[in-house]
Amino acid sequence: MQLLFEVHKHRSDILLKGLLALASVALLLFANPGVARDDGTVNLVFVHSQTSAPYLNFIEKVQRELQAGSRFPVHTLSLPASQLDEERSTGTTPSADMIVALGKQAARAIQQWQPDVPVLYALIPRTTYDSLGKSGDLACPGKQCTAIYIDQPLQRIFHILTAAFGKQQRLGVVLGPASSWQQDALVKLAGQTGYALHTVKIHERDELLPALDGILKQSDLLLSLADPVVYNRRTAKSILLTTYRYKVPVVAYSRAYADAGATLSVFSTPGQIARQTASVIRDFFSSHEQGLPQPQYPEHYKIRVNRHVADSLGLDFENKPEFQSIIKEADDE
Repeated sequence: MQLLFEVHKHRSDILLKGLLALASVALLLFANPGVARDDGTVNLVFVHSQTSAPYLNFIEKVQRELQAGSRFPVHTLSLPASQLDEERSTGTTPSADMIVALGKQAARAIQQWQPDVPVLYALIPRTTYDSLGKSGDLACPGKQCTAIYIDQPLQRIFHILTAAFGKQQRLGVVLGPASSWQQDALVKLAGQTGYALHTVKIHERDELLPALDGILKQSDLLLSLADPVVYNRRTAKSILLTTYRYKVPVVAYSRAYADAGATLSVFSTPGQIARQTASVIRDFFSSHEQGLPQPQYPEHYKIRVNRHVADSLGLDFENKPEFQSIIKEADDE
């Protein structure tokens, strides 16, 4: 996830000035509950984890989608999670119709405010959302909360694996503390698709390279699942170099990994998730009786192929018509 949302430093000064202006207005809204409009306008407050272009562009995309497709006026404000932490001591609470929390830091900061309005979480891994819920640190007033995960459903991944590499493959997966919960689902899907699954669990980063060597000796493919102990900035280069030495293709979860040397990656762009976020918001306020939907995976996604790596491994994806069809369908979304 860190690889997916990198800060665009050349825009940071301009974005920060705009953000501070928005934050000032947001704090006025928070401090004055009576500011909420009574003319049918839906007031949304976005809380984002970082002051960076990807998060602010995400908010702009949601705003455009809502303005273009909603039957009700929408008023949006945004502020960084750090601003919530600084103002927590004032005892103010958001006077909004919904809070949209973007990223892990925002999800944790929202709980400190104890909001009394629905909360929609986006750009957040399922593991983070689930762990916050289990620990009681998830803001979910009146059970009115939901999430749009940033990670992909395993069913989609296995469908793409089958189309790209065929069946009867030996599939290796290195699991860490944040991804080990997917073990049962991996076993089930591997059985359904004819893959011979080999997994290894690690608990600390020092265990990674020995575990990786072991798993690659018995694998034709390596599936990467987001886990900060296994896949992070410090380990990415070693993992990709090791898999390349073993001539084992890597299927990863971000565009950055494919650009860095993974054979292919399956991921959803911020714009795709923003469009889905706007749809959830629009449906909720258009039909209030139905409540928020269950947490959901991204509806749309992209596939990034590193053709240089694929060619060097002797993989001819051009002659995989089903895989090419999936890529085209994803690109057209």
